[in-house]
Amino acid sequence: MRKAAGIALVVAIMLTMSSCSMGDLPPVSSTVLLDKVDTTVLGNEFSYPGAQNPEITSSIVRLEPGAETGWHFHEAPMYAYILEGTLEVTYDVEGTMVTKTYAQGDAIMEGLDTPHIGKNLTNRPVSILVVNMGSSDLANSVPLDAPEQ
Repeated sequence: MRKAAGIALVVAIMLTMSSCSMGDLPPVSSTVLLDKVDTTVLGNEFSYPGAQNPEITSSIVRLEPGAETGWHFHEAPMYAYILEGTLEVTYDVEGTMVTKTYAQGDAIMEGLDTPHIGKNLTNRPVSILVVNMGSSDLANSVPLDAPEQ
């Protein structure tokens, strides 16, 4: 009985597929966000961790108006794509504060091992697709105290 139901399902799917012409299908498109980037937003080269247990983690980070990430750094390469809003990020580059602004549609390779803080200084939410390319041996994000100024 189960085999007959499975065969009937396959036949129904094949009939449905054959009744649709290829011209009826919507086109597939692709938009390149980052293309063979080999440096971070701060101009530093990066490499993948030489760990035995590589891990990819992705998430959507959302900052409400006035929210900030807190000071932190990344031990492993991190790709980010601003889905909506505008984010201001201040980096502590060897004691010099460098501020960059990222807006909807911006794609970046985040700075490695560089303390930074992200802030939503607008009245609209910020949403960011974050992809961490790390391992079980490296933290995606390491929280820090604010640097002395």
